[in-house]
Amino acid sequence: MRSIRILNAVCLIAFLVIASFAGSYALERYRKLEVMKNSEAKAAARLMELQVATSSKRESLARLNHDPEYVERIIRQKLNYAKSGETVFKFEYETP
Repeated sequence: MRSIRILNAVCLIAFLVIASFAGSYALERYRKLEVMKNSEAKAAARLMELQVATSSKRESLARLNHDPEYVERIIRQKLNYAKSGETVFKFEYETP
């Protein structure tokens, strides 16, 4: 009878040790899964930003290829060009 109690106690202790190791391993894997989910969400958000930027640039490129008025406006804005006879005024502001 006493040996059965000792055997039951040893089995219970062994089960608790194994269960605690399995639980800690499962918890570690769960934490890694959460980190990976967060990383995936950030990557998906970044992908959406890049897709929007790409779409905008493609639209601008298409307009540059087919819209002469848009090309003229961009040249005037970015390169400070003017038509002959026009005077361009450039104002610079001081920042405090």
